[in-house]
Parts: sequence; structure tokens; C-alpha cells
Amino acid sequence: MTTTTPPPLRAQVLALRRTQSARAVAQALNIPLGTVKAISSRAGITRDNTTLRAFFRLPEIVASACTALQPPVAPPQPVAVTGNKDLDAVLWLRQVVQTGDGALIDKAMQAAERIKTPAKELEKRYGEFLMRESGGNTMRAVFGSMGFADLKGLAERTLDKQARKREALARFGSEQAVFAENVQERFCVDALALVPVVTKGWREYDPAQANAAFAQHQDMAPHTLADCLHELEFWDALYHLRNGWDNAGDDLPEVSARRHYIEAHCLASIRPKTRDEAKAVLRFMAAHEMFDRNETVAVLESLVG
Repeated sequence: MTTTTPPPLRAQVLALRRTQSARAVAQALNIPLGTVKAISSRAGITRDNTTLRAFFRLPEIVASACTALQPPVAPPQPVAVTGNKDLDAVLWLRQVVQTGDGALIDKAMQAAERIKTPAKELEKRYGEFLMRESGGNTMRAVFGSMGFADLKGLAERTLDKQARKREALARFGSEQAVFAENVQERFCVDALALVPVVTKGWREYDPAQANAAFAQHQDMAPHTLADCLHELEFWDALYHLRNGWDNAGDDLPEVSARRHYIEAHCLASIRPKTRDEAKAVLRFMAAHEMFDRNETVAVLESLVG
């Protein structure tokens, strides 16, 4: 004769199983270990959440007819700006580099080698020029001259932004689509629709209330630490692509709240299935400089406990 597990007990098992071993849950609820394993297995709670993984995914790269990335045009011929030959040459070369054209950048880097004035001296002279032009604005002089002669660094940043733009357009089709609210962001907004907004000069949400709201959406709850990393990597990738454009802005407050739910709550409560999974979390935390956060101790205790 088959017995049916009462729904309240099943819910208790699933809630506890997310953070505790099957044996610990069996002891806590005073039920057979086999019952805990059967409930967990049928619910798929110890397996990756395939629904979450399919949802938090960037569009595939496709051949696009988008023309948002027009062939760059070389800037005008050099003009005297500062009255100093080398400074004007660097200003011109910076314009060339900022076109994003690989061939022009290569030529600019070759031309830069013919400038014999040391980079520090060029930055000093340019700072003095900015100071005169601004009527003594020290901040403008200091920040405006910082890295002025670092054409290599400027080239690397420019090419990186171009690469981000190309990938973003290949995935989304247009710049407008890149920055349009997507379904993942809409999910976060809808999930927090009833949570009061806390305003401290910017919009944010009470972490406890936001966590509780996200936890109500069990279809989008991570089952494993690998699920957590999958979603966090999605948000990182989206932010990375959007920042191929200047002034791309930050994540929505609702997205920040979702990230906090994953990073502070889920990583601290879901036990690792394997040593490799625990190591992956540690690598993620190191790469994102997370070891000085308030939730770090709880996450580490969960990984080693």
C-alpha cells in the first residue's frame, strides 16, 4: 500500500533540504532517511534548476544586419592646440586611437614611438596647459592629464569597448535592444512589486523583504551553488556588454536586490554538492573581491560546514 506524504511535511522537507543534509533533515523531522531522499529526488531539489538556467541566458549570437557600428572615420589632420609639438601630436594620436579602427590604431602606436619626450613629462606639460586654460582649476588639470600619454592603455580600452559592442549587437540586434528592459530584469521588478522602496538618495530594497519576495518564486530559486554562479555570471555578462557604451549606467535596483539574494542568501544557505562546486564559489568570490563583505563568513561556513 502506497502512503502519501502530507503536503506540509513535504514543504518542510524541501525547505530544510536546501540548507541541510538529508540525514540532518530526517533527524530534525523524525522521519525515515529514505522518505527525505525520496521527496528530495522527486522534487529535483538536489539537481540543477534547468528552468532557472534556461531563463537566465543571453540571446545567442546571430548574424545581424545591424549597422549601429559604422566604419570609423579618421579624425581631421593635426592642428595646433597647445602650441607644443609633442603635446599636439599626442592629442592627435589619442583622437586616432579613439576611432576604434584597428589599422589606424596600429599606425598611431607606430607614430607614438617617434615621440621622444617621456610620458611623465608629457603629462606634466599637459597638466600645466590645462591649468592655464581653466584659469587655475587644479582638479581639471590633475584628472585631465592623468594617463594622457598612455596611448597603449587607451588603445586597449578602446578595442575592448569595440569588442563588447560587436558582441552585444550580435546578440541583441541593435543598441536600443541592448538597453531595453529584458525579461530577466522584468522578473526582478515584478517579484519586488509589493516590497516597499527604501530611498536613501537612491532606490533600494530592504534585503530581508527582498529575499523573502524572491523566495516566493520557487521556479526561479537556485537548487545548487552552480545555479547561483550561473545566474550571477549572466548578470555580469549583461553588465559587461552594456558597458561597451559610455555612460551605460548601473544595474536596476531590483537587479541589485536579486544579486544580493543570490550572493548573500543563497550562497550562504545552499550546501556544496562536491568539492569542485565549493572551489568554484571560492574562485568567483576571489575574482569579484567578495571576501570583505558582511555575508562572507556565512558563505565560507556553508562551504566548509
